[in-house]
Amino acid sequence: MTSQQLQRNNSAIERERSSTNCAPIPTNQNNDEEIPIIDLSNPNNEEVAIQLWNAAHNVGFFTLINHSIPQDQIDTLFSLSEQFFDLDSEIKHKYPFDRENNSGYEFMTQKPPSTNVVDLKETFQVTAREGCMDQLWPNEQPGFQDVIMGMIANAHALACRVLSLLESRACPHVERNTLPNAHHIWDEDGQCTLRLLHYPPTTIENAEEVDESTQSNTENGTNTRWRCGAHTDWGSLTLLFQRVGEDGLECRRREVNEGVEDGTSASWVEVPPVEGGITVNIGDMLKRWSDCKLYSNMHRVRMPKTIEECAKSRYSVAFFLQADKSALIENRSNDPITAGEYFAARINAHFAE
Repeated sequence: MTSQQLQRNNSAIERERSSTNCAPIPTNQNNDEEIPIIDLSNPNNEEVAIQLWNAAHNVGFFTLINHSIPQDQIDTLFSLSEQFFDLDSEIKHKYPFDRENNSGYEFMTQKPPSTNVVDLKETFQVTAREGCMDQLWPNEQPGFQDVIMGMIANAHALACRVLSLLESRACPHVERNTLPNAHHIWDEDGQCTLRLLHYPPTTIENAEEVDESTQSNTENGTNTRWRCGAHTDWGSLTLLFQRVGEDGLECRRREVNEGVEDGTSASWVEVPPVEGGITVNIGDMLKRWSDCKLYSNMHRVRMPKTIEECAKSRYSVAFFLQADKSALIENRSNDPITAGEYFAARINAHFAE
């Protein structure tokens, strides 16, 4: 691909990504509606598939319960995450972030274009591709690698199940099982990633910088602080593990003004942790694959609102289901593109901003 072709490709992908009116907004959308909760223990797969479709098409966010990932495995992962982030800074920086492999430790370096300020968080990222974690597994914590790999395996299986249930409605143009079969872990082509996240305690002064007028609209260019600035995810699906009592995640409400979504006056909806639940959101890659039938919703982590909330850390764990580099993303509206090319275009556009 020539540089001119790459530039055109990047621009087209960014225009598609930023389009807010691809998926029709339902006329009966209730602005006070909570994030849908979907019970995967329901033996009626068709009923579950319809619930997933409605949530993914209309909201872009939903919570899974009875999802088969053991709670003790989730609790162990959070304990491991706390122990890692409690390590001295010089120890954590022994495992620095490797941008080429999308793996390793970062401390307050991510700057979303929506805010143009650094997120108040630290992360440790594991890309489940052959060779990506060489020399990056922390050896200060026995069992770290085994716990992470075990969770990646279970999260990957669950995310692929969700893809299978969405596929016939979201992507009727592809052969059956195309979507789940396009996402592998621990081979030379994989791009799936697990990220440990820690949002440290902050001061009430920092929290008060973000008043209600700024909280309601990140597109106004105000340089306030955020635990995580507004963004969409680049992959297919994200599974987010949250803990009850550690709030802050919000997604944009889809608002209607004579049938057109008004991004400039967007308001925000809390995405609360649910006991035993996993939060799921649609990513830009799946939005493209589905010809925009699925909604990749903007989301963020707000600053604390009270003195008590400021004094607490927030921990979460995200698993990003991302298609293999060679997987071909085909829809009826765009030229085919591999997932590797798609990610390269997103990264180029992101850093160009």
